[in-house]
Amino acid sequence: MLRKYALSAFVVLMPVLQLSAQDHTIVMLSHDNFTIYDFDPKAGKIINQFKAQEQAHEATITPDGKTIYAAVPEGPHVVVLDAATFKQKALIESPFFKRTTPIGNPPRYSASPHGIATNNEGTKLYVGLENGEVPGVVIIDVKTNKVIKKLDLLLEGGHYLAVQPKTDKLYYPHHTDNRVVVIDTKTDKVSKIIPVAGGPVGVAFAPNGDVWLHEDGDGSVTVVDSHTDTVTKVIKTPGVGMGRIAVSPDGHWAVSTHRNTGDVALIDARTKELVANFPINGDHPLPYLGFPLFAPDSKTLYVMAFQGGELDSIDVESRKVTARQKLGTACKVVNAREDCFDPFGGFIRLTGAK
Repeated sequence: MLRKYALSAFVVLMPVLQLSAQDHTIVMLSHDNFTIYDFDPKAGKIINQFKAQEQAHEATITPDGKTIYAAVPEGPHVVVLDAATFKQKALIESPFFKRTTPIGNPPRYSASPHGIATNNEGTKLYVGLENGEVPGVVIIDVKTNKVIKKLDLLLEGGHYLAVQPKTDKLYYPHHTDNRVVVIDTKTDKVSKIIPVAGGPVGVAFAPNGDVWLHEDGDGSVTVVDSHTDTVTKVIKTPGVGMGRIAVSPDGHWAVSTHRNTGDVALIDARTKELVANFPINGDHPLPYLGFPLFAPDSKTLYVMAFQGGELDSIDVESRKVTARQKLGTACKVVNAREDCFDPFGGFIRLTGAK
């Protein structure tokens, strides 16, 4: 399983339909101190937080903005939070979240519930099992927090998943098998399996229906037409290493981050051409970059530099860092691991959704 050095935490962007500037917060997950934060970037302060039992790796919020679900792989469980207070409302556990045979050293019996998303009606929760003995997706009834069914997928490397607005299709990349599983959330059946080379992991959606994928293996970006679920473009970038991808709400930009090279690839999402590849240099010479997130007005890009324990705000037009917000103590080695606020992933949350 991963810790700080494998990019597999979470980021799920709430669908943002408004293109004007809006007040918003960023919900962020820290791997090091197991805490979920609600951060106001304008005020520069944390306004809510919740400490989980173990690392929360991915999270999602219901369409009505009232409930947050966070997958805790080593729990193994899903934490249910009141989005207004960050108080725990429930804990979802299931035999599907566990293994009968151990993996790793020390041995672990978790099937690693990891990728997580709701359908667009907010009635069902989908949880990917990264290390299940039979990998797949567990489908949960949101009203009862009870498992409806498990959809078995005999593929490896499923890490992050997301549900597309409007189509309600779930896209689930598998970086080991170089394929993306498409699930119709109305029928909960697999509708397509798309071959995508390079180790696909990250998923983001453009307003025009395009699906954007980040590949951890070669740093490339793949565009899929959601009408046909076929690959329309593969974009090579100079970046190397694990990362994630985001598309601006206005559909103009797509960005992918790269851990090894500590840079961001900026792509014109309309022409599907690489515009720039620029580094982000914080307190660390080569900061490990987490999830990219666009502000609702599409003018500001947030990038989580999780080795530096900071949130970097970038002006998209100039590609310059306009603010570095330290969100925890400076990293220090404690018992052979770095100890700091490790903002690995998150999602934009409009203040009106509270």
